[in-house]
Order: sequence, then structure tokens, then C-alpha cells
Amino acid sequence: MITTTYHSPLGDITLAADARGLTGLWFADQAHYGSTLEGDEPSFDMERGVFEDAVNAAVHAEPHAEAAPAVTCEKIEGCDAVSGCSPLNAEDPRNTAAVGVLERAWAWLNAYFAGQAPRWTPPLHIEGTEFQHAIWVALLEIPYGETVTYGELAHRVARRRGFTEAGLEGDAAKTPSPRAVGAAVGRNPISIIVPCHRVVGADGSLTGYAGGVERKRALLELEAAR
Repeated sequence: MITTTYHSPLGDITLAADARGLTGLWFADQAHYGSTLEGDEPSFDMERGVFEDAVNAAVHAEPHAEAAPAVTCEKIEGCDAVSGCSPLNAEDPRNTAAVGVLERAWAWLNAYFAGQAPRWTPPLHIEGTEFQHAIWVALLEIPYGETVTYGELAHRVARRRGFTEAGLEGDAAKTPSPRAVGAAVGRNPISIIVPCHRVVGADGSLTGYAGGVERKRALLELEAAR
């Protein structure tokens, strides 16, 4: 895994990536900073729709399968090639693919903070539970410049995936509670690109953003100004 620092108008942002995609994007002082850097949770490839544990099990089921050598973790400096500054470079050549992921994420942030709605999403490779990933996928579907409530998000997930909440019966069991949704939204490890800032309270209030309410307001104002 490699990390770098992006200097945004709203404060420094840490970007983290591996060869499969972006694994983290946090403001330096936000809640749950670096939550996926240690690899404590199951890893989910959002492009392929599979958990890393399933991939590892398939690999080790093969006769004479050997674990791949560990890739060096690096903190790299510089700008992405797209912006015209010095390119990001990794010392370990096995980190080349991860550098490419960071460059795409960096270009995405450049466009976003310039007031544009980026038309692409960098590859994402995020750790979390199945329920959390259902919420995060739903976040990606909220259009630029729009907001939804926690309750609306819960109903969207329920309609698509049929998740249930233990202890409930009938129709109530089909929809996760706004509180459960809010907890998953708050644990989103890829701020801005996975737009948890577009989720608001039932009365439209700006609540529950790990990066702080003032940043949430600033991000929504940036999108509204487009």
C-alpha cells in the first residue's frame, strides 16, 4: 500500500491505494482516520464485487500455491502526472499500479475542487462489512449536487439488497434503521469520492460527517455553485 498527501482547500487529505484501487481518503483530522491502513477488516473489491477472503481461499486451494511476497508500504511525495507537476513515483516497482490509482484519484480531486463534476471514479478497493459496502455503493449513486436523507438511503438499500435488521418482523425487517445507515456512512473510508457528505438529516440538517460539519457545508456549497 502507498500513501500520499493532497493539499486541498479544506485541509490536507491522505490518499491510500494498493494495486487494485483506492483504499482510503481522509482529511487529516477526521474521525476514523486511517481506518483501512492496518487491514483489520475484510477487504472488498468494489469493481469485482468480491471479498478478499474469498480470493485468498481460492488461491490457497490450488495445489502448491504460495503467498505473494509482501509489497513495501511507501509514503510518496509529489503531484500526479495529469496536473503537469512532478509525477508520483514509488521506489518499489510492485507499487506502480498503486501509483496509477493515486494519480487518477489526484486528478479527480483537482477537477472536483475546481468546481467540476468528475465524469469518472478511480478504482476502489475498500475494507468493510457486507452491510457497509451496500451503503457505500448506494452513496456512489447520489448525483453530484443532490442530497438524500438517512431514511431515504436506508430504503434504497432495502429495495436493492433485501437486508434485514435482527429482532424485527414483517415490513420493518426489510429496511435497516437510519441509525444503522448513519453508522455505516460515518465509517466510509473514502470521503468525497464516495460522497457521504450528500446524506443529511430528515429535516435537512447537516449532521454526521466524519470530516466535520463545516467541511460538509463547504462541499455541498461547492457542488451547488456549479
